[in-house]
Amino acid sequence: MKYRLYGSMGTADFYAEHGVQVTPVDWPFEEEEEPGKRQEPQRNIASYIMDKHFDLVINLPMRNGGSRRASSFITKGYRTRRMAIDKEIPLITDVKIAKLFIEALRRVGGTPSVSTHIDCMASNRVIKLPGLIDVHVHLREPGFTHKEDFASGTAAALAGGITLVGVMPNTSPTITDQPSFLLAQKLARIGARCDYALYAGAGPNNWDELQKFAMSSCALKMYLNQTFSTLMLSDLTIWKKHFENWPRNMPICAHAEGKTTAAILFMAKMFDRSIHICHVARKEEIEMVRLAKESGMQVTCEVAPHHLFLTNEDLDVIGHGRGEVRPVLCSVEDQQTLWDNLKIIDCFATDHAPHTVEEKESSNPPPGYPGLETMLPLLLTAVDEGRLTLEDIIQRLYTNPRRIFGFPEQKETYIEVDLDQEWTIPDHMTYTKSKWTPFAGRRVKGMVRRVVLRGEVAFVDGRVLVPTGFGKDVRSGQDVFPSTQPLTVQVPGPSPLPLPGSVPSSAPSSPRRSERFTLPPRVHRVSESGDMSGLLSPPPGPSSGGRGTFVTPTSTGSTPQGGGHYALVPAMLMPSELKNSLINKHILSAAQLTKDQLHHIFNVAHNMRLMVQRDRPLDYILKGKVMACMFYEVSTRTSCSFQAAMQRLGGNAINLNESSSSHKKGESLADTTQVMGGYCDVIVIRHPEPNAVKIAAQNCRKPVINAGDGVGEHPTQALLDVFIIREEIGTVNGLTITMVGDLKHGRTVHSLARLLTLYRVKLRYVSPKNLKMPEKVVEYVQDKGINQEEFSSLEAALPDTDVLYLTRIQRERFASVEEYEKSVGQFVLTPNIMTRAKEKMVVLHPLPRLNEISPAVDRDPRAAYFRQAECGMYVRMALLALVLGKC
Repeated sequence: MKYRLYGSMGTADFYAEHGVQVTPVDWPFEEEEEPGKRQEPQRNIASYIMDKHFDLVINLPMRNGGSRRASSFITKGYRTRRMAIDKEIPLITDVKIAKLFIEALRRVGGTPSVSTHIDCMASNRVIKLPGLIDVHVHLREPGFTHKEDFASGTAAALAGGITLVGVMPNTSPTITDQPSFLLAQKLARIGARCDYALYAGAGPNNWDELQKFAMSSCALKMYLNQTFSTLMLSDLTIWKKHFENWPRNMPICAHAEGKTTAAILFMAKMFDRSIHICHVARKEEIEMVRLAKESGMQVTCEVAPHHLFLTNEDLDVIGHGRGEVRPVLCSVEDQQTLWDNLKIIDCFATDHAPHTVEEKESSNPPPGYPGLETMLPLLLTAVDEGRLTLEDIIQRLYTNPRRIFGFPEQKETYIEVDLDQEWTIPDHMTYTKSKWTPFAGRRVKGMVRRVVLRGEVAFVDGRVLVPTGFGKDVRSGQDVFPSTQPLTVQVPGPSPLPLPGSVPSSAPSSPRRSERFTLPPRVHRVSESGDMSGLLSPPPGPSSGGRGTFVTPTSTGSTPQGGGHYALVPAMLMPSELKNSLINKHILSAAQLTKDQLHHIFNVAHNMRLMVQRDRPLDYILKGKVMACMFYEVSTRTSCSFQAAMQRLGGNAINLNESSSSHKKGESLADTTQVMGGYCDVIVIRHPEPNAVKIAAQNCRKPVINAGDGVGEHPTQALLDVFIIREEIGTVNGLTITMVGDLKHGRTVHSLARLLTLYRVKLRYVSPKNLKMPEKVVEYVQDKGINQEEFSSLEAALPDTDVLYLTRIQRERFASVEEYEKSVGQFVLTPNIMTRAKEKMVVLHPLPRLNEISPAVDRDPRAAYFRQAECGMYVRMALLALVLGKC
């Protein structure tokens, strides 16, 4: 194939014995030459890699978990692999993949076309779905907290991809009057981790009392058959009273089985009211609902997963005591009728009804199954088997629940699901207190990887991250059913499931923020496959299409079938995103930024990062725009990254250097800024005096970005610092972040500490006594309720640290060399110290560094400071585009 092969001495000898010509090359990092002995310079593997002489490196790590040992950080193989990655040379570390790749080269017969800067591509399909809604959940609080409570039940919901639950009223006391409702609200407010709405219970004589809190409830629940409740209503005159008195714009939900289903449908017909039938299970029930719908009645219904996936034939396996549930498990014929009438079913709902194992195995077992953590994997398995589609899941767990119950939109809320992860349901799930499941031992395909609720990472890879009390009552302050327009999901025509990072073809179109589900899953040091062209691309023409665009109706209520006119709109330029609060705004301090603004900046930066890595053009975004760089202090990363950002977006930059400007003639910063504002569209200023940039901005009609003002702030550095933490770890919440070095003069840590107050973090400070964090910063952080600790040694702070943020001791800020020498060198990070750190800790540094980080640490995978510097360009690209109103 005419490839030139190189190998280490041993590898070259092996291939030579088998007739394969391989050029031998020494390993790097050999022993130092003897003092005074002159040797001819020889090229080794390291020098070849540094010169990018190799087009591909194949190197296999040691077997038996060598990569887990600290010593593996300094092996020759590890250093070679690390250098290949750093120099963006393709690397293969698996012998099977190497064999397949070589065979592919042989079959292709030439040089394949590959993007060598993409580290890897995932084979699993990870897609983004809206946060799911379960309208039928029993959380047992108050009264039965040994079974479940708000904290454990909502944690289980998040683990199952559910971000909003409807909580049933059959507690102790039952939720049938205002005092019990207020008690439940208080307990939920303290304990819930996901969002929720509380049901009101229909009692034998409480129809007047319900009026006091009806509008704050999820709906009215009527128990018309026997179950785990004291609220059963068998008197039809009581049903009549509730139908007469319950607000007409609020839903009524009924536990109705068998013939009772026909009775409640008749009652709803008589009063011309909507009715929602809970957990339909039998053939006769679904057929009654179908006939009611066909007659024009306002009836909706739900089905529980255990009635879709279990029958009475499974009771011998589950156990007849554990198998008690209401409605009972039915026949195979009943189950098949549910599947045959899927179009009649409006919602999937778990009817999560937890009990202890001891209770379920007693002589009088209570009815009910836990289900919050198993519902979505079961449904995704049905998708894999072709029995359901992703559209079916979205419609019945997001679109229809919102429409039926009038739930508000959960902004910046979505879940990420791995469609290809196969696993076996264990004997019990992780978060519910009910330590059993009827689905134990069942093989499923599909797993929740991440849940983002209102912009916060609430769950990731098996861990619930949000605290109790994070959940919100969605009825609190809400106008119930504010719109008469039906809530619909627009889905393009049939297409194969999307690749990782692409937009799912069945993604819903929310009334206000349909672009929410277009953002690709966050990457951790890798790029993912998938077409991103629609996320950051010029507005397409009439014939354009693809996964990167959304079909958006131009007139209310139009549908593709109805012949409505549709426009293709790039997801990054959807109307709600155009309501950009950063347009033409000065960026002067980290304290001015809100959580919503941060998420907007980071989402745009993340997409721009992917586009750059995939060689996709972005030079149309700021075409014709000019940025002025006014740097009165030296700069490498900030200056160059701003200029690179502007050029990648198609704009131009003009530079003002203090040494060659009219500043030498005595011109004030304010005058210079006003003059430069006439030449450009945005100004980036660095100045040695604190607050100088702020003063300059007061005299400028163009947006000014603070690139560092002496020992004051550096807000764009703080933005990129938080961005790299999100990219490396996946979340900022719950982390312990340790700042080390010159905290008195370090403007980067001043801004970063302020910005981190928007998250739930713990801050640690390690510095010389004379270089502590300024009191005004400490007070600002304290006022935001963030925990702060001071340490005198790096070793003491390191073991619990998730992010280690080092800064240099700034010589230029000291009055004398002697004073500087007293402070420098006290805290130096070495490979030996790194052995005390967490395996997944991240090391950051705003750079430049002096001696505070040993160069040997660069080879540690946890060292992220060079990746951090690269991300500065992406964050500044996003910031420029947003400030100039182009994203």
